[in-house]
Amino acid sequence: MDEPRDNAVLNLARTMRALPAFAAVILVPPLTAQQPTAAPAPAQPVIVRPAPDQARGLDAELRMALFDVTTDHPLSALDRLEWLRSSKVAGSGAAVPGMRAQEDLLFLLAESYYRLGMRDAFRKTAASLDSAAPGSRYTGVIAAQRMLDAYSRGDYARVRTLAASKSAGDRGLMSLVAGLAAVETRDFPAAHVAFGDAQQRGGEFALYAQYMDALATAASDSTKAPAALTALQSLSESARGSFAEQVRLSAAQTALGMGQFAAAASLADGVPATSGASAQALLTKAWALYRGGNAGGAATAFREFATSYPYLPARDEARLMAGQILLEGGKSDSAEKYFQGVADSIGGELGVLQAHSTSAMTDASRALVNAHLAGSIFIANAASGKVISLPDDAGAEKPRIAAAFAGASDTGLVTASPHILSSLGIAARVDSAAGAGFPVRVVFAPRTGAQPPGAYADRTQAVLATDIELALASYRLQEQIDAQKTKIAALENLQRLIVEGDSGLAENAKQIAATQDSLEHMKSVLESTREKVRNTLRLQIAATRKVAAENIRLLDSTRTSLGANAKGPELDALTMEQQTAGVYSAIADDVERGLEAALDHHPAFVLRDSMVARLVHAHALHDTTAAVLADDSMLVANELAAQRGKESNAVIAMRTAVGTATTQRAAAEGALVALVDEELRARATGLLALLSRDREAADYATASAAFFKAMDASATVPGGTTPASVRAPGGASTPPRQ
Repeated sequence: MDEPRDNAVLNLARTMRALPAFAAVILVPPLTAQQPTAAPAPAQPVIVRPAPDQARGLDAELRMALFDVTTDHPLSALDRLEWLRSSKVAGSGAAVPGMRAQEDLLFLLAESYYRLGMRDAFRKTAASLDSAAPGSRYTGVIAAQRMLDAYSRGDYARVRTLAASKSAGDRGLMSLVAGLAAVETRDFPAAHVAFGDAQQRGGEFALYAQYMDALATAASDSTKAPAALTALQSLSESARGSFAEQVRLSAAQTALGMGQFAAAASLADGVPATSGASAQALLTKAWALYRGGNAGGAATAFREFATSYPYLPARDEARLMAGQILLEGGKSDSAEKYFQGVADSIGGELGVLQAHSTSAMTDASRALVNAHLAGSIFIANAASGKVISLPDDAGAEKPRIAAAFAGASDTGLVTASPHILSSLGIAARVDSAAGAGFPVRVVFAPRTGAQPPGAYADRTQAVLATDIELALASYRLQEQIDAQKTKIAALENLQRLIVEGDSGLAENAKQIAATQDSLEHMKSVLESTREKVRNTLRLQIAATRKVAAENIRLLDSTRTSLGANAKGPELDALTMEQQTAGVYSAIADDVERGLEAALDHHPAFVLRDSMVARLVHAHALHDTTAAVLADDSMLVANELAAQRGKESNAVIAMRTAVGTATTQRAAAEGALVALVDEELRARATGLLALLSRDREAADYATASAAFFKAMDASATVPGGTTPASVRAPGGASTPPRQ
């Protein structure tokens, strides 16, 4: 009775193995999942939204800005800091313990402005820092920078006020600047005190303070010149390099002014020809030799000076002195020819300068400004060895900024060493920038009328500020251009992904279609198999009923035949067999009633229904995805066309900012060019006056030499005396004022 059932199970197993492999992999989960059990509810995703921490964000941005400052990325730092200053959290002034706040932002912003030369912005930001955090740990660093800024603008009263505040900071530098400002206002007692304080503090500025103190001593009182000379000589012996050479020159000039001609000549002769002080040293030597009675050596030195430094104002004076020595030596014929040559040379130079003074000055001014050499004009005629130059970041060195930001002491930090300016190399640089048509001597000539203190510094700072504004606007423009390029690249990549998605979707559609075909075929096989199983089971049910009925009939017949003889074990056996036959009949009825339900719950048919449902879902998903991709493709294509077709609003805004900055830069540059042009014209006027006097002196000397030549030719001078010395108008043969 179990054999047909076994055959049916084997048939169903073969049907299961007939399913296509790819359909089973793609659409069929494990059979246990196909059982009619309740599926668990899908887990809901947990969305984590971190709470905004503005204080921590500001702290991180400020540290990044500090990193940019200390790694020479000033524009990136300035862009970040100006953006931070416009934020609400920075403007609120609220401070969170352990986090950086508005005070630190204003400090870094002020330092960025200072290092970039944007001094007006520096002053305003430093004032904002004072208001936001009076007496902060940054006060000392800012104070030194304020002093340097005030001194560069000629605001000596402001320097004096800042020095009196006794704020923390680089006190050696601050005392040196205070002393220099006091010298400018001829407050020599205050200068002496300030220079003394700088010396006591030691460091890089002690020697320079000692040097300037000696010069101030000599300038304050002629009776103190011996003490100043002793100090300068001692300092020149202990110092090294170009500084020692400048000190030696100052000592030689001081000795010359005191009448110690031998000492002056010796000191000046100790300055090497390659030094920046060599020109003034050679001229000082020439005058010392002349005043000391060494006419031959003086003549040689004067001629060497005139030949080596033809661009300096004292050139013609030196040439006249060389001729004067010839005349004093009784060589009137040679002196006449020499003076005439000098007069002709000066006359030719006068004609060239008068012919080109207008156009040449304007063109040269613009060329010098464009070549960043305008500053050379304002130091070219400064007294050699008397001008100290500091690096642009003096007082704002990167280690000092980092130490102040960290709250560490900066006492161990060293400010960059200053150096003494000289005219060495200025002539060549100016000639290279201004061109052959520009008379380089103008740069070194004295000007007529005084330039307002700080005028050049203010206009230079304006040009620097607009330079930085233009560079910053260009930097931001490039950022926006790069952002738009990045957006276009992202859209192109998204477009490529959409195309790839369409391709994958088409392949998926083929797989769905193939699965659909296989499933249709399998459905017919399953229905056929189901019918066979149903018929087989119904035959078995009918056979079971028939056998059970036959058994019952036979048992009833047997019981009837036995009659009253059926008793005991025989009767019990007949009763049990009848019951068993009834059970088989009942089982057959139960199987028949549950046949369809049993077939429906068979894994093969459950799997078929699941596959049909999943295939319907796959079709729907494919159609939805295709529609979404089509919409996305259209959106991406439209946005890509828009991005490629025109610049973004941000780029357009930044281009406007660049245009505005360019206009402002041109205006600032025009103002500086006008100042330089005015300076060159004033110096050209001064040079014309100087050349005119020297020409008159040369003509006068020529006539004097001709007179003495005629006297020598007509008769011998009684007593064998030599002609008297000839002094040119304006005292050309006298030593320059020291």
